Amino acid sequence: MNSRNRYRHCLIGVVAALATLWLTADAALACACCSNRAARHVGIEALSEHQRGEIEQMIFAEDAFVADGAADHPIDIQDFGSALQVAVTRTRTEMMFVFSGGSGRTAALTLAIPDTISIFEVDPRGGTEDTGLGPVLYKEWQLTADASGTGLFEPLVGTGQKLTLVLHGRGRGCTDATHFTDWTLLIHGPAGNFTLYGALSSAR
Repeated sequence: MNSRNRYRHCLIGVVAALATLWLTADAALACACCSNRAARHVGIEALSEHQRGEIEQMIFAEDAFVADGAADHPIDIQDFGSALQVAVTRTRTEMMFVFSGGSGRTAALTLAIPDTISIFEVDPRGGTEDTGLGPVLYKEWQLTADASGTGLFEPLVGTGQKLTLVLHGRGRGCTDATHFTDWTLLIHGPAGNFTLYGALSSAR
């Protein structure tokens, strides 16, 4: 074999090795975000900077709703209406939900950003498809702190009352803000329970 043929064979070998390496790396990168059938992860962990950043990127749609069962709530809240408007403002330490109801009245709920986050991820199965990257998981991120509020919500906040923000979504192994489509805000405790909900316009 002359030197030119040896060079050609060497070059082909190098190209083949690089192609194999590229395909292997690409597959590994893709599967870093894969999910597994019957996957389930439930736990409470420290709120990370990544999770905090993803939550900050979520955009709350303007429409908000009071869950069924409003007849059990104080009369002032019943008169507020079941279809509301919400505006969300945020700082590093808290999220404020300002709700506007009937007759131009407003009331606010403030969630102090906690140090921990509750994670729930599960393969719901029931015929969900796997297109090669694993099934789409149902996901929840939950943030809970002492309940704080103004206006019509005052009867439902105070000692022992908690405020929980639930962010609902779907996706595979890697989680980002665009996976989350909906939110629920729960006031719960000995003074009574109250549920508001709406959508996230930042969803993919």
